[in-house]
Amino acid sequence: MIKVKICGITNLEDALFSSEAGADALGFIFSKKSPRFISPKDAKKIIFSLDPYIVKVGVFLNQSKEEVLEIADFLSLDVLQFHGDETQEYCSFFRKKFRVIKVFFPNNRPFEEKISKYKVDAYMFDIKYEDKTNIKTLPKDVLKELSNLIKKGYRVILSGGINLKNVLSFCKLKPYALDVASGVEKFVGKKDKELVSLFIKSVKNEGSR
Repeated sequence: MIKVKICGITNLEDALFSSEAGADALGFIFSKKSPRFISPKDAKKIIFSLDPYIVKVGVFLNQSKEEVLEIADFLSLDVLQFHGDETQEYCSFFRKKFRVIKVFFPNNRPFEEKISKYKVDAYMFDIKYEDKTNIKTLPKDVLKELSNLIKKGYRVILSGGINLKNVLSFCKLKPYALDVASGVEKFVGKKDKELVSLFIKSVKNEGSR
C-alpha cells in the first residue's frame, strides 16, 4: 500500500481532516524560506491535538543541528525530513533518535551513486522550489531512473507537482509514498478538503491493486 504524506500543514482544521481522510503522515515546514512555514509554537498546538497514530514529520532546510534538535524534541516529532545540502554525517547524527528522510533533486543524478552515500530511512525526490516555475513535475527520464531504484528495493518517496490529474501515473511506479502540498490546496497554506479526500482515495485504491 502506497503511503500518503500531506505536507505544508499550517492549521488544525487541515491537520485533523487530512488525518481523518486517511493520510499516513503530516508534514510541518520549519524553514522560514517556505511560504508554508509554521512556527514550532503553532505546530505544537496542532500536533498535540492529533491522532496518536499519525506520523509527524518536520521539514528542515540547511538548519543547524541545535535548532533542528530543539524543535524535534519540543514537538516529539517522529520523522525529520532534510530538504537542503545536509551531509550523510549530519543525517546520521539525527538517526540515533529519529527516522530520517533525505531529499534529492534532478541535478543530483545519477541518483544511486548519490543516495548510496546516505544511510537514511527513505529517499524523497522533488523539484527545487526555485525551479518549480519552469519544471512542473519530475521529468520522464528522472522517473525512469527512480523506477529502477524502486525495483531495486530503495524506499522512494515521490514529490513535486503531484495532483489529482497525474497521481495515478505516479502510483504505477509503486513508490513507498507520495508527498503532496500544493496539489491539494485552495491557496498556499490552506488545504482543500475535497482534493485531499480524493487524492488519498485515489492513491489507496490504486496502491491496493
